[in-house]
Amino acid sequence: MKEKIIAAALIVCAALCSCSQQESSKQEYYQIVTDPTTEPPTEPSGAAKYVKTAKEETFEATEKSGAKEKTQYKIPMLTPGSDSAKKINSEIIKTYEKDFENAQSAVDNGKTPEISSISYESYLNDIVLTVIITRTSADHTVDYSVYNYNVEKNVQFDNNGIARYMKRDASEINRAVYNALESDYVSKFKYDNFKDDYYINYEKTLSSENIENSSLFFDGAGNFCAICREFASVGKGEFNVIIKITLE
Repeated sequence: MKEKIIAAALIVCAALCSCSQQESSKQEYYQIVTDPTTEPPTEPSGAAKYVKTAKEETFEATEKSGAKEKTQYKIPMLTPGSDSAKKINSEIIKTYEKDFENAQSAVDNGKTPEISSISYESYLNDIVLTVIITRTSADHTVDYSVYNYNVEKNVQFDNNGIARYMKRDASEINRAVYNALESDYVSKFKYDNFKDDYYINYEKTLSSENIENSSLFFDGAGNFCAICREFASVGKGEFNVIIKITLE
C-alpha cells in the first residue's frame, strides 16, 4: 500500500481563534503540526541493528545578505539482506535522490534549496521496526514516508500485518482509529469557526476510505499510533496528525 509537519502553526491558531508482500510498501503523508508532542519519537538503540545512514550531505548556500544557510539531508537504509529490505532501500533512493541533486544545483547557483531538511528516525518494538523519513520544505510543510518491517520474518508490515501481529481484527482497529481521530478533530476544529464546510470536512476525515488509509505503527515508547489525514479550511485544506490509539 502506498500513501503519501511543521506548517505555520500561527496560521492554524489564528484560523481557530477567528471563526488537522511481503506486506506493503512505503506510506507517504503531508502534515501541519499544531502540537509538538505529535512528532515521531527519537530512535531507540534497538533499531540501530537494522538501520543505518545510507547517504548524508550538508549544503551551504550564501544569501544575498551574506548570511550562510546550511541544509542537511540524511536518508536511511535497512541492513537486512532480504528482498523486502532491498525493495525498501531502492524506494528510498528513488524517492529522495533527486532532492540531493536539486539541492546541489541550487547551491551551485547561489540559491537556498527548496527542501530545507531531510532526516529520519527509527525504532524497534518487539519484531516491528518502524522507519520515518521526514522532508521539510522551505514553506515549513512536511511530508514523510513510513516503513514498517517485520525483523523476524524479514518482510514489510502493512496495516493488516500489524493487526495480525496484535491478534486483532482489522475492523476493530479501524473503529479505534475512528474514535481517536474524531476526538482529535472536534477538539481542534469547532463548528462555529467553520460553519460553511465543517460537516463536509468532518465526513471526509472520518470516511471509511480515510480511516483505512491511515498508517499504523508503534512509537519509541511502545504506544500504538496512527497517522491520519484531517480535512479543514485551514492552510492547504488537508494535513495529517499522529494520534495514539486505545484498544479495549
